[in-house]
Amino acid sequence: MPTISNFNNIVLSLIELLETLITIEQDKLKAISTNDLDALNSCIKNEQVEVLKLRGLDKKREQIQAELGYENLTFREIIKLLPEDQQAESKKLFITLQQTTDQFNEINSSIKTALDVNLHSINTTLSKLNINLDNAQNQIPTGSNLKNRFA
Repeated sequence: MPTISNFNNIVLSLIELLETLITIEQDKLKAISTNDLDALNSCIKNEQVEVLKLRGLDKKREQIQAELGYENLTFREIIKLLPEDQQAESKKLFITLQQTTDQFNEINSSIKTALDVNLHSINTTLSKLNINLDNAQNQIPTGSNLKNRFA
């Protein structure tokens, strides 16, 4: 039967995985800021691998949590139910998990802002070129009409 120690080990693994994701997100932000599409694609591939690992860990956490009788409880609620001698380690992990999650959310928010800025620039450029995204397929020159359009 799992113990709270098993649960804490899963939480520690989640923290480590989030730290890896933070590094990837920082690289992604740099790639977006420098318009480095190859680096951005690499980041996205790495991120997909880590997200799959995250899903697996979260399933393990849910399983252990259910086996411990803490199904549908938050980590904070679980800590309150633990014997006093087990609360200190779990509280420390909870704080670290919360800080790591906050850091991830902050970098993720920065990425969304950077993407919005880039998207705005793209839309502005398309607008200046009189390209409407709804009709873009008809307006973007192809091999057959490129010669006529720019001759």
